[in-house]
Formats: sequence, C-alpha cells, structure tokens
Amino acid sequence: MIAAIMGVFHERSLGEQGGEEQRRRIDLPHIFEEVGEGKPMEMRRGTPSSLLDLPVNEGICFTTNKGKYSEKIMKQQTNILKSFSPFLKKILDPGEEIFLAVKATSPTAVLEQFTIGWMFVYIKRCLLIFTNKRILHFPTRANFSPKLSVAQIGYGDIEDIKLSGFLGRTLKMEYKSGKKEKFHYIPSREFKKLKTLIPNLATGAHPSAVMERYHLCPQCIAPLQKDVFSCPSCHLEFKNLKQAIRLSLLFPGGGYFYAGHPMMGVGDAIVETVLIITLISVFISAFTSPNPSAAWATIIPVAFFLSLEKMITIYDTKHFINEYIPADKNAVSKF
Repeated sequence: MIAAIMGVFHERSLGEQGGEEQRRRIDLPHIFEEVGEGKPMEMRRGTPSSLLDLPVNEGICFTTNKGKYSEKIMKQQTNILKSFSPFLKKILDPGEEIFLAVKATSPTAVLEQFTIGWMFVYIKRCLLIFTNKRILHFPTRANFSPKLSVAQIGYGDIEDIKLSGFLGRTLKMEYKSGKKEKFHYIPSREFKKLKTLIPNLATGAHPSAVMERYHLCPQCIAPLQKDVFSCPSCHLEFKNLKQAIRLSLLFPGGGYFYAGHPMMGVGDAIVETVLIITLISVFISAFTSPNPSAAWATIIPVAFFLSLEKMITIYDTKHFINEYIPADKNAVSKF
C-alpha cells in the first residue's frame, strides 16, 4: 500500500511483436552465423572465453544480433558476468556454455505490482543467463548485484517461449506444468539478440519432475521444494513465511526488514506507526471526550487501514520469501 501511494502502477502490454508463436529447438554444440536480424542463424563451432575463466561462447555472447563481434558488447557482458563468476563456476555442468546474460525483471503478479508500486521495477530485478542446457535465473539487488538466490528453467520444461515488443520488451514463458511467467524490461540490445537465439533453444529436451522454473540451493545446488524453506540435501535454512508473518504482525515494517527490503520497511514502519498512534489516541478520546460517538466513528476506518497495511505487508513479504534467501548469509560460500 505504501508503494502504491508513493508511485504509479506500471501497466504492460500483453501484445506480441510479429504475432508468430512456435516451439523452439536448437542444435546445441554450435553458435550462430549471420543471416539477418530477427532470423535464426546458421551455426558453427565457437570457443569458450578465458576472460573470466568461464565457458562463455564468444561467438554468441560477444556478438550483435547480426553475428558481428562487438568490443562494447564483450565489455558489457563481461562486466555483468563478473559478479556472478564465483557462483557460476560452481553451478555450471561439464560441457555447459554461457550463451548470453540478460538483465530483466522477475515475474511479478499484477496485484504485487500494485502493492509495491513503481519500485517493483528495481526491487524485482534479476539476471537471466542463457546456456546451451538451461536458463539460470538470479534474483538481484537494484544494482544487479547478486543475492544468495538462484533458480533454473530447464529447456525441457518449456512448452512455449516467445518475445513481446509491444509497449515493452518482455520474455514470455509457458511451462509444461501449465504455469505462465513473464520477464519484463529487457534491454533493447539483448532483446534483439534473443530474437535470433530463442528460435533455437532446446525446448524438446527431457523435462524435470516439476516442469517449471524452480529454485536451487545456493550452497549445494540441490533442487529446492516449493514452500519448504530448508535444503533437503545440505539442510541450509532459508527465511521462511511463518517468521515473516510473525514479524509483519508484531513490528511495523518487520516483514520487509526480514525479507531484505529495508527501504520498504522504513516506509511501512512510518505509516503503520502513524496509524497505531492515531488509533490509540482516538481510542483514548472515546472514553474521555464529552462526545465519544465521533471518536468511535473514527476508530473503525483507522483500524481498517491498519489491518489493510498489515495484510499488504504479509502479501508482499510472501513473494520476497519465495526467492529462497538463506537465513544466515554467512553460512553460504561466497558467490
């Protein structure tokens, strides 16, 4: 509610550029050759980059959407990947190559956009790393630095994947589980590059058990179970919904602080404190004022807005908690 008061709701189009929808496949051991903007490219073998000691396919990662090498793109991609390099070395499988790193905004429900307001564009930022085997999804901070959180989308779990460029650059996914998600605000250069990459992704690969995007333990890389805030393999504990709800109810802004969003916590704490003080003052006036009926009439709307604020805090915090952030960040090896 605070963010909704502070900002405006960002509405994005459901339209699609080009109107063409189709399943996508790739012959993975190759990279692309130029055939024209927005069209699948013919492929040839590339070599991994040694700039970050990562298996980066330079022929894809450091080229334009027309397949031409670009020093500017090389520096940009290297700078993006540098912060994630330690963790990528741990998570990448043998033979897995990085195709492209793309900045975006994590999937955000319409109601969540409304309750968070314009700040969701910064709070829900993420990095998508396309490889020859999967898409790695890293929720990030506002400056695109890594959190201790990672999810993956197996190509075999994707039923359909497409780009929409009408009133916003969006990557749309439909999973074999039936779930749909959208990654918004993709930069223009990466959006154009994805037009050539996406028609060749290996969506025909073998699906996982969940058949949709799912989180991995940042410590041991084991798959995490939905709504279970402990790693089944290494038993790393994550911030959990019960504690988030408890803190949201007991302390003004407590849920936001717990979920790692202090700025939202401060804003929420200010509004809740004002409402609580107002409620107490009016309640006292109801017993001391010569005209108590006016005071009692004020109590109901103040109590309503305080309850609504608490509900919104819990709703937002639930989505933040679902990023699976370790309860003790020092318990996780450095990214």
